[in-house]
Amino acid sequence: MMDLAVVQQGLAMLASPWTFLALSAGLASGILIGALPGLTATMAVAVLAPFTFFMEATIGIPFLLGIYKGAIYGGSIPAILVNTPGTAAAAATARDGYALTQQGKSRKALELSLYSSVVADFMATLVLIVVAIPLASIAIRFGSPEFALLYLIALTMIATVSGESFLKGMIAAGLGLLVASIGLDPMSGYQRFTFGVTDLLGGVSLIPLLIGMFALSEILMQLTHPPTQASGDPGGVEHGGERLKWSEFWALRPTILRSTSLGTFLGALPGLGAEISCWIAYGVARERSREPEKFGKGSLEGLAAAESGNNAVVPAALIPMTVFGIPGDTITAVLIGALMAQGMMPGPLLIQQNPGFLFGLFLVLLVTNVLLLIFGLAAIRWLKHVTRIPATVLYPCVLLLCVCGAYAVNSSVFDLLILVVGGGLGYLMRRTHFPVAPLIIGLLLGPGFESAVRQSLVFSNGSLAIFWSRPGSLILLILLALVILTMAWRGLVKAGVVRKCSKSHPPESNNT
Repeated sequence: MMDLAVVQQGLAMLASPWTFLALSAGLASGILIGALPGLTATMAVAVLAPFTFFMEATIGIPFLLGIYKGAIYGGSIPAILVNTPGTAAAAATARDGYALTQQGKSRKALELSLYSSVVADFMATLVLIVVAIPLASIAIRFGSPEFALLYLIALTMIATVSGESFLKGMIAAGLGLLVASIGLDPMSGYQRFTFGVTDLLGGVSLIPLLIGMFALSEILMQLTHPPTQASGDPGGVEHGGERLKWSEFWALRPTILRSTSLGTFLGALPGLGAEISCWIAYGVARERSREPEKFGKGSLEGLAAAESGNNAVVPAALIPMTVFGIPGDTITAVLIGALMAQGMMPGPLLIQQNPGFLFGLFLVLLVTNVLLLIFGLAAIRWLKHVTRIPATVLYPCVLLLCVCGAYAVNSSVFDLLILVVGGGLGYLMRRTHFPVAPLIIGLLLGPGFESAVRQSLVFSNGSLAIFWSRPGSLILLILLALVILTMAWRGLVKAGVVRKCSKSHPPESNNT
C-alpha cells in the first residue's frame, strides 16, 4: 500500500506548473508530428529524448510521454482526411476513415477517432495502475515458443483484413515476410536478398516503404482516377460537416471495449506495438461484426476498432517497462534510456526506490487523457482544413511531405528509392485488387516471428514439441487452432457449402 509520503510526492509532481507545461507541449507536438506523414512517434521521442537528459525527471519524462500519446492519435488525422497515415499505427484507420471522408463524413470520422482514442487510453491507463503487476508477470513468462505462436496467430488474422480474396491476402502477407527477410541473417550474419547492395544490409526501411505504399500509391491512384469533387471541401467539413451522434458512439461500445482489451493485452506483451494491435483489433471487429461487408467502405465499427486498438497500447506498453524493465515497444525502449539517464532503473528498483515518481507518473497519464480530448478537438477544428485545399495543390504538398518524411528517417537517398518502389508496388497491388495491409503486417511481424521460431528450435535441439510441451504455448496453440477453424467455417459459409448441406438434410418437422 502507498503511504502518505508517496501520495504527496505524486501530487506534488502533478501540481508542478513545469510538469503540466512540459506534458502539454509534448502532447501538442506529438499530435502535430503524428499528423505529418513520416514523422513517427518513435523518431520524435528518439530525437527529443537527449534534450530531456538536462531536465528534471518530473519534466522530461512527462514531455516524452506526451509526444508518445499525441503522435499515436495524431496519425489518424491525415489517415482519415487524405488516406495518408501519419504513423504506422494509423494504417488500419485509413481504410474506413478515408472512405467516410469520401462520403462527406470526415467530421464524424475525426470525432469518432478522437473519442475512441480517449476512451481506450483512459481504460488502458486504469489497467496499468490497477493490474500492472499481474499482467506484466504473465508477459514476462512468455518465452520464444509462446511469442512464435502469438506471431503466428497475428499472421493468421491477416485473413480478416484481406478484402474479398483470402488467397490474395495470403500472397500479400507472404510477400511481406519475404521483404522482412532482406538484410543480414540475425543468427549467422549471412546476407540475404541484398544482391550486393550495402544499403540493404540493415533491411528495408519500414517508414519509407509504408509512406510509399499508402501515400504515394494514393497520389498515383488520384492521377489515374481524378476525384469527382472539385470543391475544396472533399470531406464535407464545411460548416462543421456531419457530427457524430451519441447514439452512434454508444452503439459502438462493445467494439471499443473489445478492441481496448486486445490493445491492452498486446501492449503488455514486449515487442508488440500499436502497429500490430490496430490490425488485430480491426480484424477481430470485422470477424464479430454483423456487417463485415462494410469494412473498408466506411464502417464506423472498423474505425473505432482501429483507433481503440492502437491507443490502448500506449499505457499498456508501460506495464512491462515500469514493473520489469522490459520495453513494451520501440518507444518504451527509448523511454528506458531516458529514465536511466535520469539515474532511475526501470523495473522493480523503480517501484522500490522511486514510488512517488511512479505514482506521479500514473497521475500524469490520467491528466493526459483530459488534455488529449481538449487538444484533439482543437486539432479537428484546425487540421481538418487540409481538406479544403484543391487537389491540384493538396497532392503535390502531400508528395513533398512524403519525400521529406522518407528522407528524414535515416537521412538516406536510398530511402527515397524505397519510397518510389513502395509507391509503385502499392499502386500495382491496388489496381489488381491485392490488399496492401497484409504485406505491411507480414513485414512488421516477420523479424520477430523468425527470431522466435529459430530460438525455440535452438532451445529444443530442433524438436517441434516445444510448441506444445509448455502450458503457455499449448494454450496459444489451441487458440491458433480455434482461429483457423473459425476462418475455415467462414470460408465454407461464404462458399455456400454449409447452406447446401443444410438444404440436403431438412428438418423432420418440415416433412410432417
